[in-house]
Amino acid sequence: MNAKKALRVLALTLALVFMFSAVAAAATPSIIYYKNAAGKVVQADYQAALDQAVAGNTALLDALKKAFVDAQDNFRDIMVKNDDGSVVDWKKALTDKKSYQEAMADSNYAGTEPAHELELVLDESGSVVERPAWPVEMEGLPLISYSDLTQKTYATITIKAEYVDKVTAVTIAGKAAVQQPDRSKWRAEVPAGTTAESLAGKIVITVQQPPAPGQWPAEMEGLPLISYSDLTQKTYATITIKAEYVDKVTAVTIAGKAAVQQPDRSKWRAEVPAGTTAESLAGKIVITVQQLPAPGPVEAIKEIRAKLDLFGQTRVWVFLNEGIEAASVTANGQALQYNAVDQRWEGVLDNLKVGDTVKVVVTTTNGSSDEGTATVVAMGS
Repeated sequence: MNAKKALRVLALTLALVFMFSAVAAAATPSIIYYKNAAGKVVQADYQAALDQAVAGNTALLDALKKAFVDAQDNFRDIMVKNDDGSVVDWKKALTDKKSYQEAMADSNYAGTEPAHELELVLDESGSVVERPAWPVEMEGLPLISYSDLTQKTYATITIKAEYVDKVTAVTIAGKAAVQQPDRSKWRAEVPAGTTAESLAGKIVITVQQPPAPGQWPAEMEGLPLISYSDLTQKTYATITIKAEYVDKVTAVTIAGKAAVQQPDRSKWRAEVPAGTTAESLAGKIVITVQQLPAPGPVEAIKEIRAKLDLFGQTRVWVFLNEGIEAASVTANGQALQYNAVDQRWEGVLDNLKVGDTVKVVVTTTNGSSDEGTATVVAMGS
């Protein structure tokens, strides 16, 4: 067997290993970068492909599998970015006959996230295409203009309305952009001769991430209010308790400091370090509520799905019945995270195979609980 054929067999074998074996690693493959037949780097959102497959549309996942194997067969570059930001040089690992688990544990296979010109997406017509890469927060194409005053060329991008208040920074072709009086516009200088199309894959938009669900106590209304007292020359954080909890709250701590209940009994205040922001207090507020007898079980779980993915990790999705609010959801004892967009709890489990059982425990915000199980099946089943 010649070298190319041997490597092709190995590539296909490892692809199957991804599907049907467990990868014991904390990081989860999220984005795949591969070179297509034209030598262009394509970004494929592996997580989005899985999400769409769970929803019943496997078109993107099927196309990604095909492109993934084609790149392997033809010895083209493949980089895999994990959800913790690490990158694996999969082409190099594959050449050295390493498993994904081994590659993640060996710094010799650490890769660099490449710049990409194209992205593999499901377009508006339902077809999977490789198209120029533009950030999802961007509206339309960049506008290229020349200033007679400065004698420089500029690129201006427009942010979609729903992202305007969330964008904190923009870079265009490596240059920091400046937000304009029209706050949906960001502008940066670019070299003369730059075209809108040439900026595909070269625009980075930084969006303020909302705190993860569960980091704010269920008893709290809105975000903390940060204020400065001229009298004491100290900074304070004040939280508001929801009306139904005001008579039940017995203590509050904010960033480790005991808070004091205010004359308005729904308010609790504590001193915080100068420079503290409301967002920085996420996960640092503890509200103690008068304990009542534990309620009995409740039917909270609507559906559980557990599917083994391309990389041998089990993706778990838990859907709750309408009106149920969960304080926590675990799968085999591991905490799941809430996906507010798709209204589901999700996570990744290691060391499972097709046929194994996943046990899910849901604890609701009122203290009741529900349990359920699901059998692990292959992705696409």
